[in-house]
Amino acid sequence: MITLERWKTFSKRDQLGHIASEILRANSIKDKTAFSQMLERAIDLVGISLNDEKWRENPLLLLVLRDELAKVYIGESVNLGKIYEAI
Repeated sequence: MITLERWKTFSKRDQLGHIASEILRANSIKDKTAFSQMLERAIDLVGISLNDEKWRENPLLLLVLRDELAKVYIGESVNLGKIYEAI
C-alpha cells in the first residue's frame, strides 16, 4: 500500500490516473476476487487522496467517485466503465 507521504508527491492528475488505472483493471477482469481487490484498491486510493491537502478546497469529485465505487462494490451499480470514462 502506498503511503500518504508518497501519494502527496503526485499531482491531482496523476492521482486520478492511478485511481482510473485500478478501475480499468477491475473493469476488464472476470475473476470476482481479483475484481473486488482492484475495486478496494481504487477506493483506498480515493481515501488517501481525500487526506491530501491538494483536495481540501474541493473534494466533491473524490467524494462522488468514492460513493459510485462503493455502489459497484456492494452490487448496487454495475457500470464501472462509465465511472472510468467520467474520470
